[in-house]
Amino acid sequence: MKDDKLTNPRAELGLIGTVLRASPEIRVQMMMRVREDWFSAAPRVAAWRVIHDMVNRSLPIDVTLLDDGLRASLADGPRQEIVKAITEAMPTASVWETLAERVEQYYIRRKGVEACDAARAQFCDLSVSASDALESAESELFALHNQRAGQGMLHIGRYLPEAVGKIEEAINNRGYVTGGLPTGWTDLDRSYIGGMRPGHVIIISAPPGGGKTVAMMDIASNVAMGEADYHEADTARKKEFPNYLPNNVGIYSLEMDGPALAQRCIITRAKIQLNKMQRGQMNREEQEKIQKAYREILNSRLHIDHCPGVSIQELRVKARYDVQRYNLKLICIDYAQIVTSSSKASQGNRTQEMMDVSKGIDLLAQECGVPVIVLAQPKQETWAQRAGLNALGETSQLSKDADLVVMLGFWDVIEGKKKKGAAGEEDSPWQDEEEREPDDPRVFAYADVVKNRHGPNTVGRDPIRLLWERDFYEFCSTNTRLYDPSGKEVQQ
Repeated sequence: MKDDKLTNPRAELGLIGTVLRASPEIRVQMMMRVREDWFSAAPRVAAWRVIHDMVNRSLPIDVTLLDDGLRASLADGPRQEIVKAITEAMPTASVWETLAERVEQYYIRRKGVEACDAARAQFCDLSVSASDALESAESELFALHNQRAGQGMLHIGRYLPEAVGKIEEAINNRGYVTGGLPTGWTDLDRSYIGGMRPGHVIIISAPPGGGKTVAMMDIASNVAMGEADYHEADTARKKEFPNYLPNNVGIYSLEMDGPALAQRCIITRAKIQLNKMQRGQMNREEQEKIQKAYREILNSRLHIDHCPGVSIQELRVKARYDVQRYNLKLICIDYAQIVTSSSKASQGNRTQEMMDVSKGIDLLAQECGVPVIVLAQPKQETWAQRAGLNALGETSQLSKDADLVVMLGFWDVIEGKKKKGAAGEEDSPWQDEEEREPDDPRVFAYADVVKNRHGPNTVGRDPIRLLWERDFYEFCSTNTRLYDPSGKEVQQ
């Protein structure tokens, strides 16, 4: 393809000409919308730069003043030629948005061809690994795509209608999560996050065996099957709220393989213990429950990629491809400490490696435009206590970049501290020993929202109480009402 097919000089000249006929208010809008690098020739770039400077300084603009402003940057011949061309191509100001869109489209085509040429050169260079070449090529194209989102600094009044619109939407639909995908956990959806929003990074942290994967699979299953722990979800599905309908979820598991995660899903839905399945000691009713669970999971929108040893660079490529292929609305990563980095700076430097992983996960969420749930382990010395952000240790950078951080733990830690404070000594963490038998699989856990960039947290107050059905790999909320008009509902 010839270069002249990737430019439209008449549209560029017409766009510059519309500024001369536009009102001061429209000129400001044009300066925010159009960038000088959209223009394909140096004289037109210089003309736009002069006009941009004059608008910013609130100076009057006409052909004579434009000609005078170009004297410092262009020789007489090119200057006279560009001024004459702009004068001859001067449409009405009402068509400036159409011309801006056309000029931008040609700019994108030119940059796209340049990115493809650079990618071809890298792929042909055998000294560069194929994965690095692929990562570089996709990064260039995504960077080009993200440039369109920039609109410069605007007065806060431009954002007020959208902000008020969200408040009105919440009022008109009170009792439902409207800001993003619901987790399905009653108290978390009601009081703290109001939905998992696109581009947000959510960390779920717990010690080994503390329920990280259980929590991730619980939330992922809720999203993929359109389920929740509260009754309002049924009404929301009938009203066809998009965030309550089944949505595609992608899980990148670096630890457990696909069959193990699928088996957990069957156990959760069929309510049959793993050891009974392994021994095959199931009656006809239990076998029917397994068949029913099998059909329900088969019809879900849950996708799993078992990718041990994957680097954050490879994971970003995988995620971008899978979001386009499967239309994923939620991504889960199990877990952060296993993700590596292939950059040279991180070789032999664990701190730098985790910084690369943190930055990569944040970019992954922004590039894919979906919420990302990441699992992480806290430091060992904090396993038996209610810990804060400082417990995340080597993943501290990820906690700084994340929008939401949830710490999981056992509720007896909370009860034990309360009793110690009241009696002066450490008593049993259970209020009544008869509440729990030694082999009772039901355990109360807590979800501690230690960081929430877009809402309240549980710092200084009781965390969210959850029922952990350990034999069935499931967390359950302790109340079933998302909306309480009296404001007096408490956890059971």
